[in-house]
Amino acid sequence: MTMAVLKRTIVFWVFWLVFQIGLFWAGFFKQKMDPGLATLNRLQWSVWTSRGAGLNLAVTSALLMVPMCRNTMGLLRRTPLGRILPFDEGIFFHKVCAYTVLFFTVVHTTAHYVNFFNVQLKLPALKLKAWQIHYTTWGGATGHVMAVAMFFMYTAAAMRMRQQSFEAFWFTHHLAIVFYIGFFFHGYGCFVKTADGHCRPYYSWSYALFVCTIYVFERLLRVYRGRQPTSIERVIMHPGNAMEIQFNKPSMTYAPGQWVFINLPEVAPLQWHPFTLTSCPEERYASVHIRLVGDWTKNAARVLGCMDEKSTRDPRSVKLRVDGPYAAPADRAFDYDNVICVAAGIGVTPFASVLKSLGFRAKTDPDLVLRKVDFFWVNRDKQAFEWFQAELRSLESMLPSQLLQYHLYLTEKLGLDAIHNYCLNAAGADFDPITQLRAQLQFGRPDWEHELAKVRDRVLAANVGVKRKLRIACFFCGPAPVARALRDACIVLSNGQVDLDFFKEHF
Repeated sequence: MTMAVLKRTIVFWVFWLVFQIGLFWAGFFKQKMDPGLATLNRLQWSVWTSRGAGLNLAVTSALLMVPMCRNTMGLLRRTPLGRILPFDEGIFFHKVCAYTVLFFTVVHTTAHYVNFFNVQLKLPALKLKAWQIHYTTWGGATGHVMAVAMFFMYTAAAMRMRQQSFEAFWFTHHLAIVFYIGFFFHGYGCFVKTADGHCRPYYSWSYALFVCTIYVFERLLRVYRGRQPTSIERVIMHPGNAMEIQFNKPSMTYAPGQWVFINLPEVAPLQWHPFTLTSCPEERYASVHIRLVGDWTKNAARVLGCMDEKSTRDPRSVKLRVDGPYAAPADRAFDYDNVICVAAGIGVTPFASVLKSLGFRAKTDPDLVLRKVDFFWVNRDKQAFEWFQAELRSLESMLPSQLLQYHLYLTEKLGLDAIHNYCLNAAGADFDPITQLRAQLQFGRPDWEHELAKVRDRVLAANVGVKRKLRIACFFCGPAPVARALRDACIVLSNGQVDLDFFKEHF
């Protein structure tokens, strides 16, 4: 993230707050100033607040679905609008909308509870009891249904819950169907009306109908694409508990760094899991690398015959469904002159695709824009370097260091014997004893500001006299703490001569 991006972030938050406050006051004063609602306005602040928060919920609930229309976002990302709006941050915007909806749900619900009891106490002419409004009106009944659906969705979406049981997150998030059905019928009973019976609705359903229609069509498209012929070519079990699935899907075309949804009906017919493509378009097959850390991944490995060495099952007989590809930050790599790719553990997958494609393009594309890639890979397990050892070694021998340079780090704590053996084998050797690459393995966590400063200074030295502002892209896939360190380093190191643009992979 450069200083310009930081400014855009500040502008976004200011705009979002002003936008939400504006919506609230618009709904608040629309209710308060309507002479036809004089009877209802005797409830004063509680009814004004509920209506203001209701307008926030109407608009934000529609925006909540926008980032989930991934195909539409991918198309818009390729237009000039993609240079202005951060379509790669769709998950972030989805979370912002979700937290905003949660906040105004609390405000809206609390105000309505006060309203309902005040109706019974202050407006006896309406002959309504609080419990009747709560549970027998369209607004009260659908509101409670939506609140229960939200409780389960938000609880299962917590990071710890997602890590422990992705299936729980996946299935409970489909309660959004229940939420939006309730949303569409929430105002059906016309709770807010004038003394002569005329409704004063916000037409909340109309805000979300357009976006939800697009989303339904996208889901139908996903079903269609997912059922296109796909065949497994090969399954390889790598050290470090990582499984590679090589498959062929003639109908799919993709760019380096993009990702897909994978479904194995024999494991779980309704579950689709996101994985980055580790192959490149120039290869004859597509592939994904899957780390076996959860129930679904372990069951997938078992079905494909990777958990039992004695298994005689041919993985090519297993039915595989693939939906995608979907756009990702790393597919912009070939738009830059200089690129920094930073991977932590299995986060190497999008860059495996980019580096492989670089190997092909360097030989065949005379108009290649990309001039240098600095590839950082940090692992806490030395066996993890074996996942792409053959590919990395091939690229290292094929491409000059002026085009591709490796920076490999191991954070694992080694014993004295392991350190002694490493030093003995590394002395005078052409290849590192652990990675089997010419690039020297480094130990410990990198100082990201120092490492990125070296890349920036090298780029500046190579472009002395260039009048245009230089841009370096820093792509990252891995945990949030490292992302924050890289983002902060990019901000600090950007100056009047060069911008370091930071991109993080999101799923």
